[in-house]
Amino acid sequence: MTRLTTTEALTTLAEDVVATGFDANRRRLAEVVSSARSQGIRPVLTDIVADATAPRPVRERALGRLIVALCAAAASAEPAGSATAASAA
Repeated sequence: MTRLTTTEALTTLAEDVVATGFDANRRRLAEVVSSARSQGIRPVLTDIVADATAPRPVRERALGRLIVALCAAAASAEPAGSATAASAA
């Protein structure tokens, strides 16, 4: 099972959801929702993304905001001397 933790992977997922829909990306979305929930990141957003009955535009907006929150959490978890942290400075 591939973990979606990088900005690139999350961006690709968002693009794929826009192009092919939520159903076609169900497994990857479940991984993102599970990861966000285990980290305690934005429970309302994870609930919306996981809710197949929510309107697509609402889910897309929630997914975008969730991805931003996951990327921010990953960036803050980077060690200060890492290459990613250094390039962000």
